[in-house]
Amino acid sequence: MTENQAGSIVYLGKAAPTAAGSGAGTGDSSSSASGFAPQRVINAAIVKEGNKCSLTWRDPADTVIENQIICAWAGTLIVRKTGSYPANPTDGTVVLDNKTRNAHAQTPFVDTVPDATADYKYRAFPYSANGVFNLQEQNRFGKWVFTFKELMSESSPAHRIVYADDCANYTPAKMDFTSDVFDWGDWQNNPLVSLDYIRPCMLYNDDAGADLKGKVAYYLDPNDHTKKYGTGEASDVANPDFPGNAMVQVRRVFKKVVVAGNTVIKSFSNEKLDDDYECFSCKKADGTYAEFFYVPMFPGSFINNKVRSLSGQTVMQSKTAAQEIAGATANGAGWYTEVLADNQYFEDLFKLLFGTTNGQSALGEGVSTGEAAALKTTGTTVSKGMMYGASTTNVAVKFCYMEHWWAHQWRRFGGLIFKNGVRYVKLAASTVDGSTAEGYNTTGDGYIQLDLPAPSGSSGGYISKIQQAGKHGCFPTVMSGSESTYLCDGCWFNNGIVAYPFRGGSAADGRFCGPFALSSYGAAADAAWYISAALSYHP
Repeated sequence: MTENQAGSIVYLGKAAPTAAGSGAGTGDSSSSASGFAPQRVINAAIVKEGNKCSLTWRDPADTVIENQIICAWAGTLIVRKTGSYPANPTDGTVVLDNKTRNAHAQTPFVDTVPDATADYKYRAFPYSANGVFNLQEQNRFGKWVFTFKELMSESSPAHRIVYADDCANYTPAKMDFTSDVFDWGDWQNNPLVSLDYIRPCMLYNDDAGADLKGKVAYYLDPNDHTKKYGTGEASDVANPDFPGNAMVQVRRVFKKVVVAGNTVIKSFSNEKLDDDYECFSCKKADGTYAEFFYVPMFPGSFINNKVRSLSGQTVMQSKTAAQEIAGATANGAGWYTEVLADNQYFEDLFKLLFGTTNGQSALGEGVSTGEAAALKTTGTTVSKGMMYGASTTNVAVKFCYMEHWWAHQWRRFGGLIFKNGVRYVKLAASTVDGSTAEGYNTTGDGYIQLDLPAPSGSSGGYISKIQQAGKHGCFPTVMSGSESTYLCDGCWFNNGIVAYPFRGGSAADGRFCGPFALSSYGAAADAAWYISAALSYHP
């Protein structure tokens, strides 16, 4: 492939398209060449730093039907344009003609641009051996929408989640328990789970002083948290004298929820494409959005009357909700225990990445047996990467760098109260969510009342029905399932009290543990070894 004197692309002596068109088969195409276009690229991600733009993507496989190659991928053209996305391969500057499949799936292609302040847009154009280009919009770098549909009446966890939009036809992620390796499926290097969007770090609290509080001290090596990212120097991940905590930095992502009969459709995007896309985890009191929010890398430890998130510490236990909240807020303004909005985001993210509602079968059992004697010092997964789990019941599960995200101990959180079975929610510390309470509380006063049926079925049974309350979240309503149907996790409830809930399960709950396990059986004053809490921070 070369450039002719007019600057158009020539392949096999035929000019590339100058306008978008439609080709039959695997993708939109337009070319004077004949045949099918290859499929689109996936996981097109871009990171901009100064005058360098780093691009990663996965090239399409050959299209094969009944053992016959219908379309052979020959290469992927990367085109750059200022101000808008290239419409076709000649609409901009060709910066790369990649002919080695997946050469930049993990190792970025770095484009050094002439003007660091300019708005450069990039688009990939996969082409076939016959010179036919794929012109689908999903080949754009920097703008994405990943969608799943949850079939609410479907009892099979493996068939309950259906992919759509940019992740249509994706292979879900899973833990390969036999080889002890996490299998990303088609989500490897996806922008939604890249270091640009989810990243372990050391975050300063108020002890660091006015100039540093709330700032990232440095990032951690994603595969070995005992080291600083980039330098390999020893980190403070296990240092209780560090003026802050080990946290997961999560970039703002907007989520849209649509209820269509018995199907709930949830879309994730890096842009607020319309007013229905929302991110309460980052929404500030004035209606603008913070760039990041932060969740804990480790279960809470109680050190000098503060709840901390550090490796190598004894986990907190037998505290009331008030004591947990006081210990969390002692870190300073913006610090609290985990909250409903963050939990809902990660529960939905789990469904998106794993394509199932059976968390233990997909990622790991977690420390789900052994009761109090099974509790572990924090940090058993510091060298286990972003995701990890095992099929045995004595190994910590790790999701998005969060250790023990289910099992081990129940994790109490703010933003959801049950009053005699009626749910009251709060999705932000301010009133920007429509609530009237400033800050979270343990009574539900000033929260938003949801019009959902009270939990029913067997308390301590498996979840068989959930209901979506619009943008306010999704909640278990009926418990009459099993460990292999519907949501596969347990739910406890007491419709006669004001309950302050916790999630995930404990080392006493076995197969009832999981990403969707929920208990509204206890009051805020309850304290036991199996209940704990962890930190969150919202700027």
